Formats: sequence, structure tokens, C-alpha cells
Amino acid sequence: MALRLRLEDVSFSYPLPARDEAPALNSVSLTLEPGDALCLAGANGSGKSTLAQVCAGLLTPSAGSLFYGGKRVKSHSSLLEFRRACGLLFQNPEDQLFADTVEKDIAFGPRNHGLRGEDLRLRIRESCRLVDLSPDEIGERSPFSLSGGEQRRVALAGVLALEPEVLVLDEPFIGLDYEGRQSLQAALKRYHEEREASIIVVTHELSHMWSLATNFSLMSEGRITRSRTRAQLLKGDTDLGALGMRLPQWESIARELMRHGVSIDDRADPRSLAAAIAKYREVSP
Repeated sequence: MALRLRLEDVSFSYPLPARDEAPALNSVSLTLEPGDALCLAGANGSGKSTLAQVCAGLLTPSAGSLFYGGKRVKSHSSLLEFRRACGLLFQNPEDQLFADTVEKDIAFGPRNHGLRGEDLRLRIRESCRLVDLSPDEIGERSPFSLSGGEQRRVALAGVLALEPEVLVLDEPFIGLDYEGRQSLQAALKRYHEEREASIIVVTHELSHMWSLATNFSLMSEGRITRSRTRAQLLKGDTDLGALGMRLPQWESIARELMRHGVSIDDRADPRSLAAAIAKYREVSP
């Protein structure tokens, strides 16, 4: 189970920036409670990918502090320990694939951590189950022979095989069709619920994480400008358009129904929304 992750006034600048270039992160503070699922959203260049890499221990802050489980991550040993607790899936995660078979690719991480024999085989099978892939069907295939959605799930299985307490994904839905997005969302939901892991997903589309995220942090120019729950976003207290974002289309409809007194659950999806509309029509004059 994950521990509390906290960033306190974290800033980050890439080496040799232009003199007038703002830092990629500017005094960012963030708390991720155990088991939270955070959607980190913003336009391109807002700093969300940089923040994701700091949260995964890949980048160390230029200023400010990072804490995990109440302990400051500062020394080399504490950074290594923190990195072992985290798993990071980069943008275009299929670029992380390299082995000649799916099984070898998924096994790479846990094998490097000392897992062998039956324990390793079971870890591979469990990771495949979490992403809804059959090792018996694709284990000996080249990962590069799979569809784009399948490749992405194989890459995710390789990360999950390390059993991270904090799972960070950078724009994992880019380039996937509807079916691919649904499969990936289901895999994230399964891991989040079964392992009580904390999850951070970077995206520019709120709809991709709407049903899973417990919190939404909206970024602009290297800062977190808003932190909201799903219910708060649904009530319309945030100008998403000013941040280059919008609610999922069905949630925009839900917001209008709420304005007319219709009770809508904040986890509404298109199917439940259709039921609410049908009920509204029955009682409306």
C-alpha cells in the first residue's frame, strides 16, 4: 500500500535554460494521500510532464522538498528507496519495449530485482492479468507484432511487474482508439483498487480520467492553479476554458441537468446520464 507523497514548494529548471525562460516548475506544492488517483491536467508546456517525473523520482527538485511516508527524499539512498516504490510509464510507452518476446519484456524489471523461477513466472502472469492480456497467447510473441493498444498494455504490465506503490503515467491515452482507451482505463482501475496504489495520470483530456480520478490538479505555466474534486468541477466553480480544457461532453450535459434540479451522481457516465435524461423527461411537463 502506498504512503503519503508530498511536494513542498518544488521548483525545477532544466540545465542551461534561456536567460528569460521561466522554470518548468515554480513553487509547486502537492499532497497525494495513500490510494488517491490524481489527474494532472493542463495544456502543452504547462509543466505537467516535468511534475510527473519529479513525483516518480526521475527528476530531483532544483528547490523545495519531496517527502514520502513522512521522510524527506534527499540523500542518494532515500532517492533510490523512493524510486523503488514508484513506477513510471512515459509518453509513447511502446518505445519502452525492447525484448524479442512479451514475456522477456515484462520479466526484465523483476528479474533485475532478483526474482527467479516460479516467483518470476507468477509475477509475469499476474501483471498480464491486471492488464487483461494472456501470457499463454502472446508471451512468446514479439511485442512489436501487437496492436498499438496491446503494446501499451504490455509496457504497463512491465511497470506493474515491479509492484509500484505509486504509479505515474504520462499521457498514456495518446494515440489510442476508444477500445484501447477503455482497456487501459480498466487496467488502471483494477490495479488501483486491488493494490490500494496511488496513481498520477498526466493528460490534457479530463474525460480520460473522469471515472477513476479522486482529485484533479490543473496546471498552467509551471504552477498548479486549481485543485478540485470531480464534484467541484461538475458544479462549475472553475473556468476550464481559460486553461485550455473542458469537461467530458456528457458531464457538460450533466451540469445543465443539475441546474434544472436533476440529481446526478458525480461519477455519472454516458449510460447513467441517459437514464437520468429519460427520467427527467417522464417528470417534466
